[in-house]
Amino acid sequence: MKKVLCLLYHRVNAVKDEIFNLAVSPEHFEEQMNYIKSKYDILRFEDDWEQGERDAVVVTFDDGYADNYIYALPILEKTQVPATIFISTGYVNSGKEYWWDEIVRLLTVKKQYPAKFTLEDKLYAYTWETDTYEKRVELIKTLHWLLKMEPDYRLAFEWFEQLRKWADIDNTARKENLPVSIEELKALSDSELITLGAHTVNHISLGSQTREQQEYEIGKSIRCLNDYIGKSVETFSFPFGSAVHYNSDTLDICRNNGIKKSATTVKKVWRTGDSLYEIPRVAIDDCELEDFIKCVSEYMGD
Repeated sequence: MKKVLCLLYHRVNAVKDEIFNLAVSPEHFEEQMNYIKSKYDILRFEDDWEQGERDAVVVTFDDGYADNYIYALPILEKTQVPATIFISTGYVNSGKEYWWDEIVRLLTVKKQYPAKFTLEDKLYAYTWETDTYEKRVELIKTLHWLLKMEPDYRLAFEWFEQLRKWADIDNTARKENLPVSIEELKALSDSELITLGAHTVNHISLGSQTREQQEYEIGKSIRCLNDYIGKSVETFSFPFGSAVHYNSDTLDICRNNGIKKSATTVKKVWRTGDSLYEIPRVAIDDCELEDFIKCVSEYMGD
């Protein structure tokens, strides 16, 4: 039975990324692409994986960071490796950082922070100690967990406003963390190696939302991306992607909106006959080539 290993990336950038580990350096990414190109068949996410008998690898990205265009695309073109990039459309051209990056920015600036932070909220009110970097990192992780499960994405903006006032930090985004602009998105779409898929509007857990909310997040992201690039969007990935972050409504809504394949973050390989709406993927972090080879080999059974 043929196996397809779907790799999941988020960023290709040399930024310091100690908390969420989403960035792979350009040097490591190029090494990784050269390796899989030399070792395996490379398929596109949208290809018919039932065809052929050889095991294969697929490259995908989630979110839609500008560095996908700035750093990843030139490497993909150099190595001739195709990739699918799933876009959270609410952030395109926004000039704002993704909400999880915003939490990090507000709590890791080199400055003196107050000793405690009290979140004013009817449901989540709590006070955290914040006098050390380590304590603020714990707060970052707590807020990230709460917000990714919260169905009302507007809550994040209310909390961030409290954090800005408390920390006395403005809302200026860090350039290195920006999402794609419309021009960058169109340039990605114009590349013969890139396929664009949808990834909701606001990047929150679909599993925590009502069917109506999911219809908005899924349907609007597909329509917006269609309008941006002038092409029919037929692929989708679920934010966060584990089993608690989507449900049967999610799959049904994807089908109803013309999606032919959708991706999870369940860590295993896809095998012939498996669902095309719950495709597993393995997240790759910024590791040395030896560790990357070991990871890929374990899943491919080499």
